[in-house]
Amino acid sequence: MSLMLAVLVLWGWVASLSGCSEAKGAASDAPVKVVLWHSYRAGEQEALNKVIQAYNDTHEEIVVEALQIPNEAFADKLTASIPRDNGPDIFIFAHDRVGDWAEQGLIEPVSIWSSTEYLQSFFKSTVEALVYKKSLYGLPIAFKSVVLYYNRDLVPNPPRTDRELIEIAKAHTDPAQKKYGLVYQNTSLYFTAPFIHGFGGEVLGRDGKLGLSSEGTAQGLQFARDLLATHKVVPEDVSGNLVTTLFNKGQAAMVINGPWFRGEITEGVNWGTAVLPTISATGQGAAPFVGSEAVLLSRYSRNKEEAYQVMRFLAGPDSSRIRMQVAGQPAAHKAPWDDLREGDPMRVFRDQLNSAVIMPGGPIMRAVWGPADQAIFKVVKDGEPPAEVLKVAQERIEKAVR
Repeated sequence: MSLMLAVLVLWGWVASLSGCSEAKGAASDAPVKVVLWHSYRAGEQEALNKVIQAYNDTHEEIVVEALQIPNEAFADKLTASIPRDNGPDIFIFAHDRVGDWAEQGLIEPVSIWSSTEYLQSFFKSTVEALVYKKSLYGLPIAFKSVVLYYNRDLVPNPPRTDRELIEIAKAHTDPAQKKYGLVYQNTSLYFTAPFIHGFGGEVLGRDGKLGLSSEGTAQGLQFARDLLATHKVVPEDVSGNLVTTLFNKGQAAMVINGPWFRGEITEGVNWGTAVLPTISATGQGAAPFVGSEAVLLSRYSRNKEEAYQVMRFLAGPDSSRIRMQVAGQPAAHKAPWDDLREGDPMRVFRDQLNSAVIMPGGPIMRAVWGPADQAIFKVVKDGEPPAEVLKVAQERIEKAVR
């Protein structure tokens, strides 16, 4: 090989290495993609899209790509996709599956990145709901519980006690005209839980023990039965659609529902919100379940640090303000609540949070819902003795768990 040829070959080899280096450099300059899955629709999806756009507009090193999954298929798709490395880096879900997914190794703890000082920016219960076996899984972005909605034209002043609730409800009940003083899904554990807790009962204690067969739980169910059978202020058969229809037509003076109900109220209805009334027999407020909606990190994500940065943005004050303003989501972050004017109906959700009970999660609670709903139906609709029905339900659940 001639000297000139050797030089050309050597020069070509060096140039190729330089080209490779430049290609690698270009690749490393490309933004890291963080894939987010969610099941939001309507206003919540609109708000989330605004938040993601705001992030992508201000961050060059990371780009967020969102995918909406139908709610009814969301949990199954996550469980199937994440272990096969086909799932998202992060996803939004309620806290009740955290225990299950932690045990299955599908989600990553974020404790090492989340200081105590940082977590104090959120309402305490929204963070506690995400702790499983002393590890924090995810960051809270919103919380959800039921409150009392009332028609201001019919009820100028909302009830403060259960006795006032019954008195006002009776004054606005006329079954012949399909008018009722109180409408809620009265055979559902979720909507009956405020009365269970208000009478001193519990569904699942912090020690993990079932409390369905307790005296307080039986009293809570009996109260729900009395609203229907004795005071006759609740319709015979109640669905979510009926709650919305009656309230919008002015045929329901009061309803018990969550923050999502705000978007279902038609324009022109003069409505307000209030914390649920105090139970006179115990002096305790009717205490609903509170769920913590969170952004969770997949254990299979290849960009965990970048994904956590996105999580902090989604849970942060600016994001929370957008989600509260656009979608009416009660934010888990404390900062946006200072912006609300006095008398804003949203403020009630924060007030209700003071007495709400964290909705239990994990494998045991998943075995509770079905038998508990059936027990409530037997008591409220069929008039069966609550103590006996609840004892059978608890035994059934314990057997299933074993």
